[in-house]
Amino acid sequence: MVEAIPSWKYFVFGGESTNFNEGQQRTFGAYVNTACYLDLANFKWAEIKTENAEQGPTPREYSSMSYDHSNSRLIVFGGWNNGWLDDCYALSVGKIVGPSYAITEIDPPLGQLTGGVPITIKGCGFKDQSIKLYFTVGKLPTDVPNKFTLEATGVFVSETELTAVTPNFETFGPKECVVQLSILGNELTTTFVPFTYFMNTRALKSLCFGPGLLKE
Repeated sequence: MVEAIPSWKYFVFGGESTNFNEGQQRTFGAYVNTACYLDLANFKWAEIKTENAEQGPTPREYSSMSYDHSNSRLIVFGGWNNGWLDDCYALSVGKIVGPSYAITEIDPPLGQLTGGVPITIKGCGFKDQSIKLYFTVGKLPTDVPNKFTLEATGVFVSETELTAVTPNFETFGPKECVVQLSILGNELTTTFVPFTYFMNTRALKSLCFGPGLLKE
């Protein structure tokens, strides 16, 4: 069980897998080396897809597993597969667990294309240390800032609140984006909030009517 934001995660590795038909004698299953986790917010299981599956542990059961909080890694040691094993593996789950801080709300959720709009960020785990906000084009978060990302400096208010000023988004145009943050250059939040840029209002292209208007 790993404490994560916004919800805890329950990790499972290896074991035996087989089908047991009701009323029939049970037999041993096949050893597996798959890993998955349960999100305790929605009680949904998800399988962990690793980048180098061929370098992972061999199938086994009864492994010991612990969590390295400082490096966001699962440590798997030993287990049984027709004999006791004494090898050790580490699996990075930072993209699943996320950092110790999260972003949950932005106000206002939209602003002018040229930026300069004061915004308030709500969340948890904020610290009065180097804070960067990242505005990425699209509706999905990113693992790392890319060419479609602009950054802004966050100002610490409390553990649950930050303030900032939106960056100029003219490079990309009036588009939707997602906002994430990083503290001390660590991983970006796995949580994110949407923000929308719109074209600046231009007096020459605006129309107003009613009493009290002057010719000028």
